[in-house]
Amino acid sequence: MRLIAHRGFAATAPENTIAAIRTAAEYADAVEFDVRRCGSGELVVIHDDTIDRVTGSDGTVADSTLEDLKTHTVLESGERVPTLEEMLDALPPRVEVNLEMKDSDIAADVLEAIEDVENRVVTTSFLLPELETIREIDRSQPTGLLVSRRLETPVTTAVELDCDVIGANYWRCLTTGLVSRAKSVDLEIHAWSLERRATAKLLEWRGVDCVSADRPLQV
Repeated sequence: MRLIAHRGFAATAPENTIAAIRTAAEYADAVEFDVRRCGSGELVVIHDDTIDRVTGSDGTVADSTLEDLKTHTVLESGERVPTLEEMLDALPPRVEVNLEMKDSDIAADVLEAIEDVENRVVTTSFLLPELETIREIDRSQPTGLLVSRRLETPVTTAVELDCDVIGANYWRCLTTGLVSRAKSVDLEIHAWSLERRATAKLLEWRGVDCVSADRPLQV
């Protein structure tokens, strides 16, 4: 089983920052981060649609220019909100990337940004149109469907989207038939977000391929 550093281990580092992924890569097989489009058009790495929680200021990412975003630090760490290009340039070698597309209409630009990245990048999203766009442009790009609570047929949907990966809350992986159904159609299975090694071991026994955590776990 492989370990994914959720937002670069958000419980132990300033989330979604270059410093976080560099440190996380020492302990994890993959790093996960979130991508949105800011008000001046660039793709930036930030989870929320507002800047309030991570910067202590007010505003939305969509209304903030890159210049505005760079005036703030993330969780008082001294780290700035990185652009997608900055984050990709800072990737340690060999670590896998789970890149979650948080906004609509960014898939084509994400593909362009990762075109020359040597690390394996899995483009994931809850947004079905973004996954459809990735597949329309590049049949070889690994994609992952992130399963919302409202999605009643996750495995069927992932197959219809020609995904390589399906990601779901760890409790859903433990209490439903999702894992066995995904395994039957050769989908790689990711479970989020864990706090305990014992839970990871139980998920491994169920057949989950990767677990996502906010802190290093021995898996």
